[in-house]
Amino acid sequence: MLRTAIAAMLVSGVAGAAAPARAQGDTAEQAALLWQRLRMAEPDSPEFEAARQKMEALAKSLTGARRTAAAAAMMDAGAEDSVNTAAVELFGPDSLSATDVQRILWDEQRTWGQRELLKAYYGLCRQDAKSSALSEEVCWQLVTLLADRLENLVGQKVGYGEQRLLAHLCMSVLPRCAGGAGAPKPQAAKLFAAMERYAEKAGGGDPLGAAMAVWLDLRSAAPGPIDTLGRALQAMGHWDAVSRLKAATFLAEEIGRDEKAGRIVLAALDDPREEAQAAAARALGFARSYRPDVVVPKLVEMLTKGRGVVAQAAAADALIARADQARGQVAALLAALSDPGRIAGALRTGSILLVLSHLAPYATAAQRGQILTQALRNLRRSGGGALAALGALGEEARPAVPSIREYRATADRFCRLYIDRHVLPAIQPELPRK
Repeated sequence: MLRTAIAAMLVSGVAGAAAPARAQGDTAEQAALLWQRLRMAEPDSPEFEAARQKMEALAKSLTGARRTAAAAAMMDAGAEDSVNTAAVELFGPDSLSATDVQRILWDEQRTWGQRELLKAYYGLCRQDAKSSALSEEVCWQLVTLLADRLENLVGQKVGYGEQRLLAHLCMSVLPRCAGGAGAPKPQAAKLFAAMERYAEKAGGGDPLGAAMAVWLDLRSAAPGPIDTLGRALQAMGHWDAVSRLKAATFLAEEIGRDEKAGRIVLAALDDPREEAQAAAARALGFARSYRPDVVVPKLVEMLTKGRGVVAQAAAADALIARADQARGQVAALLAALSDPGRIAGALRTGSILLVLSHLAPYATAAQRGQILTQALRNLRRSGGGALAALGALGEEARPAVPSIREYRATADRFCRLYIDRHVLPAIQPELPRK
């Protein structure tokens, strides 16, 4: 899981490289470039301090739609959530107007930067009031805006991308809305009512409606240990990531004792809810001895053909845990990267390359050459996975060194550290380790 976390952090590779292309106007582009410099500079260096001062001055000077455009331009779809959250927090408390949030929330033609901005801004609702850049008033305002949007979509056919965004936003506000003694706050009650209507009208194959049905069941449930199969199955679709991980851990232990648990977890790989799929994949990654002949091909299918990036990343984790069992899957993973009729997205590509980095010792010479080719081809779009694959190839990746150094020159400081400590020393062992 650690390697997957590293890859997720580095998947975009070049700090803010895509941001200027998403910028809207001079100040937005300026904000994106300053944020890129901040991510590239070493902490406490003169470069970092200069970029920080300019960024803070610019953030204070922007208001309204110009501030929102600048914040959207700074978003990085491939970065860890904390990176985009830090960018939003630079604009100070309650930085976006309700009007701008509502406009983006209702606009299905929003840019990727605007989409990531919604996720980052709503994500601040998860934080404690003392540490959040959002006041209680604004958090509840965001809950109301989300409830209005869901109510508007009741009975409509909602695209998968829109469903995933709304799932992210719901999972951000549900910790604030659920639980507690007595009746929920009016804003929470409004959200629950909209969720109930959406789930009731949603079709059987609607992932968001299926997720909402479970969230509604969990809203009043008192927190407690996940110590029964029933509780674990319910928690697989919890809005809280820690609860899902606890469920996966419990189920992995049950798989070793109860064949029924194994069958249920295998079936959950086809659950319409992406978070439940991911929890099932993680459980099978923990329970490494369970039916590798069935589990490994299913995980490969999820990684190479599954729609959701959360499930893809979980499948990659599980395959890495079962690397010795997955040694025969190198050809299938390479085929998924080279299929001219179906180009894998950047995040899927990064996850596949990350798995290949663990399978490289089992690959033939010809396959290792293909891994090198794919890693070089995708270095700019899927940096974390590509770098892991290149490092795993060791000295065979020497032809890639010039490209790695060129990539490093514009990468953020975390990516440079990874390259210097892990990638280049593996490829050029004669060089002193930094």
